[in-house]
Amino acid sequence: MLSLKRINRTDLKSTEEQLPKDVDPQVRIRILVESAMEQSRFSDSDSDLVARELAGELLKIDAGLSDVRVAVQTLYQEDRAGAQAYLAYLAARGFPPPPPSADEPSEPTAEQTAPRQTAPEQLAIAQRQEITRHQLGQSAVGTQALSTIDLYSGNLIAELVTNSAYSALVFGERRSGTSAILRAIVYDQLGKSGQTILDILDLHSGKWGGLEEIRLSDGSQIVVYHTVAIHSDIAAIARKLSSVAAEVRRRQRDLNNPSLTAEKESVPYLFLIDGLSEIHGALPGWSADRRSKDETLSLAASQLRFVLCHGPAVGVSCVASARSHDSCLCDVAALGETRLLFLGRISKGHNGGYRAIDKAVEDKALLPSPHDRNRYREVLSAIKKLVCPVVFTPNGIPRLGKLANFSGYLHEDLLAHYQQTLEAQA
Repeated sequence: MLSLKRINRTDLKSTEEQLPKDVDPQVRIRILVESAMEQSRFSDSDSDLVARELAGELLKIDAGLSDVRVAVQTLYQEDRAGAQAYLAYLAARGFPPPPPSADEPSEPTAEQTAPRQTAPEQLAIAQRQEITRHQLGQSAVGTQALSTIDLYSGNLIAELVTNSAYSALVFGERRSGTSAILRAIVYDQLGKSGQTILDILDLHSGKWGGLEEIRLSDGSQIVVYHTVAIHSDIAAIARKLSSVAAEVRRRQRDLNNPSLTAEKESVPYLFLIDGLSEIHGALPGWSADRRSKDETLSLAASQLRFVLCHGPAVGVSCVASARSHDSCLCDVAALGETRLLFLGRISKGHNGGYRAIDKAVEDKALLPSPHDRNRYREVLSAIKKLVCPVVFTPNGIPRLGKLANFSGYLHEDLLAHYQQTLEAQA
């Protein structure tokens, strides 16, 4: 079977020339796409140029959009949102070519007359422009002002919750929208399944639309508050994370037991943490080395990493918020195993800001390509002048898109929504 290991040279043109003439078209497309992805991983490569070269090679061999989509989805495996983002990125670089304008008629080809989607980015846009009934994608900045800035056209938050189970870390300054997004995720998950187990750890003492008043039949509460003031307070958080990790392990065992798997499907479990940075705030003056050697912190960090990495495979979604990625209990390896969302927004009273994104863009571990770092520095500079709310992810193909206004969820009656879903389920 053909693979990149048999390709000696690294540029796409050479890759195409080395392939046998009679190679299967789908295999040819996959090798070209895989080669482009491999080149983009090198820190000194220009990912934008690589994508344009790939688009040119695909056009040269008359590759069909459906075949390219299959190749990309295969390489991205279970990361459907990442595959769609790559297709959108490729579309912006020339593949597939835009349809001819109305004043330039041309003879339709067989591919043009067949039903097809004209641009892959429409896949991401059409997924879910709303999580529920609050409009997403609205911005205080006019479309005309943003037209000169290369922003991702999809909805990164909606793409996250499209999956049946997921994990993510959401970073942003105070009043940037992290807490509102967590409440939007609760609302969305309740709409998906009234059987969802809600488990919320709040380190900010915030309101949860009435959910904090619920006491379950076993005496536990949906919303658990913890104040982190000193080191000893962290032990309770470590115990909570260990209990959720134990639930993930139990589900893994059940999944490996055919008799239990056949009997029933696991109930969705949503675990949220609001305010991970409060843990670091309780340890003033602690160096990174001291934190890494502390048994309580190490236990909390390892359990959180386990839940983020392995939870989605067994129906346990986990989303946590923090001020920045260097104060969230996760090391570089853990950050690489989950979806990262960085928020930038200036709210009333000049709260919020773009520092979380600035730190991410300057972090070589998150964004290894110098070209990408320079590009996003320039884009952020323009964004700040327009005071545009944005969300950034370095996962897969780095993307910077508009951040919707989720503030309505801060005042949403989540208790009523919870009770309605229970009644509907009954």
